[in-house]
Amino acid sequence: MQIRITSLTEQELPAVHAFNVRMAANAPFLLPEKILHPRPNNSLVDPAISWTHYLAMEGSEVRGGFLLMEQPAVVGGQVRRVCNSQSMLSEGICDRRYGVVALQMLKYIERNKEYPFMVGMGSAQASLPRLLAGAGWTVRAVPFLFRIQNTRKFLHEMRIFRHSGYRQAAARAASVTGVGWLGAKLLQWRPRLSNRELRGLTLTPITAWGAWADEIWSQYERHCSFAVLRDRSTLHLLYPLSGDRVRACVVHYGSRPVGWAAWLSTPMRDDKYFGNLHVVTILDCIAPPEYADIVAHLIADHLSESQADLLISNQAHSLWVRAFRRSGFLGASSNYLLATSRKFSAAIQAGGGEERIHLTRGDSDGRIHL
Repeated sequence: MQIRITSLTEQELPAVHAFNVRMAANAPFLLPEKILHPRPNNSLVDPAISWTHYLAMEGSEVRGGFLLMEQPAVVGGQVRRVCNSQSMLSEGICDRRYGVVALQMLKYIERNKEYPFMVGMGSAQASLPRLLAGAGWTVRAVPFLFRIQNTRKFLHEMRIFRHSGYRQAAARAASVTGVGWLGAKLLQWRPRLSNRELRGLTLTPITAWGAWADEIWSQYERHCSFAVLRDRSTLHLLYPLSGDRVRACVVHYGSRPVGWAAWLSTPMRDDKYFGNLHVVTILDCIAPPEYADIVAHLIADHLSESQADLLISNQAHSLWVRAFRRSGFLGASSNYLLATSRKFSAAIQAGGGEERIHLTRGDSDGRIHL
């Protein structure tokens, strides 16, 4: 089977449509049927993020495709161009004759991109994570953290409690008797910050990313073995604040900016995980280590005053896992994975190890599914 990898152009759109028709009943998503115009990415001085769709072609037929998101990142203390591979889809999921297409797409990415990685992917037992692990990539889960705001609704709506009659009955009993509320309060208890600790600190909602974001990033980046840039110009692309979807705030100590956070507020509608809960997802947060705990605490308290039933976040960096746990968040199994190629994994280890990776739900396409 002769497979060639090519970027998507207008010429291939009819073949993409035919591929989507064949895949419609079996695929979790489909390939795009329009051209995405990437931003220029020919210089590390220009931090713009670019997106390019690629196709795996057999003659004139499409057999698979993927999206490459290229952006600047800190890797082992150096600014590098990294490549986030997303939305990989192969006809092999419904026709065994094309079972090798996914591997051929992966080999193309490894040959042509120096620091490739993938995020999301669901269970580690799914086909793509197993393919990556077999190819020598390092696959690890990004910790999932949550804080219950409305215990009764949480017990009623979370779909995990409906997986068996026993779980459903136990959740209903906990809700009715108040045991669930008491248990959540006890598990999520943490000491309040004193007035002395809070003195001089302010949290302010923002509608634009200012020059202060560069100041905060410059204090934080050296504590990361791998992190996509979070400077002002990159944040405009990652978390645009011009609409109503992404919200953000900045924390000051006196007049000095010391941290920020971005989040989504989503009233779910019959979601397969969250039912009809109002979920606030903390997409990202940045602060130097000495302010991480207090920034997480202030953000959690600020969001607790919203209409949220549940606060959630995925955080890879041990600094933020610890900070949110100290702010009353609990941990649970995660279906949000990070996979890095052999070379990328080696650079991460040389730069301080996996505990210093800064990767959140805001990376990749994780934020668009919430």
